[in-house]
Amino acid sequence: MKNKIGWCNLTFNPVWGCRNKCEYCYARIFANRFGEKMAWREMNFKYKNYFMGNNIDEYWETKLNLKEFKLTFLEHKFDKKFPKKPQKIFVGSMSEIAHWERRWIEVVLGRILCHPEHTFQFLTKYPDIYLRYDFPKNCWLGITIVGDIDKIEFQKFKISNPNNLKFICFEPLIKNVSINLDFIDWVILGSETGNRKGKIIPKKEWIKDFVTCCRDNDIPIYLKDSLKDIYPVEIKEFPI
Repeated sequence: MKNKIGWCNLTFNPVWGCRNKCEYCYARIFANRFGEKMAWREMNFKYKNYFMGNNIDEYWETKLNLKEFKLTFLEHKFDKKFPKKPQKIFVGSMSEIAHWERRWIEVVLGRILCHPEHTFQFLTKYPDIYLRYDFPKNCWLGITIVGDIDKIEFQKFKISNPNNLKFICFEPLIKNVSINLDFIDWVILGSETGNRKGKIIPKKEWIKDFVTCCRDNDIPIYLKDSLKDIYPVEIKEFPI
């Protein structure tokens, strides 16, 4: 559950997989690399010492699904214990929650209800998902924006779950954009990591424009470490 994301303390990934085919996706690469290990852990959790007999076919299917990044619910990940001290926990760093089965979201929200001491952070490219469920008040609801903001249904995001904190994450930041932040409580900026061919490096003025806009609107902003070589000013603010 530990991570290098920065703006959360822990990750909670009961589901792996996504239908999108984003070229910059770190999660798909991670799943291909560690899918076999995760499948082994899942079978051991579900069947203890008995899975290698009658359940070997399930193991191979789970392994293949994980490595191909097909949507997969992992019981051993769901059953992970949360710390006793309050934490910021990012839900779904290895998936797109808008693609989850309804029952998966319902059991996750049910578990969140049992842990009001923690803050649970969600991100999606499809904000209409927030209209379909009642998220507990200790959930922060976010949108990931990487391309054309005209396709984002901000009005649906604005009216959904009015008691929840809402934020926008531009990661990777691939263009300079102008956006109305009047209902946003937090902004996160980050650049693409890795050495993918065609990777877009954000320009310093793009970052500066965001920082200025957030300052003008009294909105906290978090700059990920991936931007420090471009914009050498450390800003890691959180909502109150």
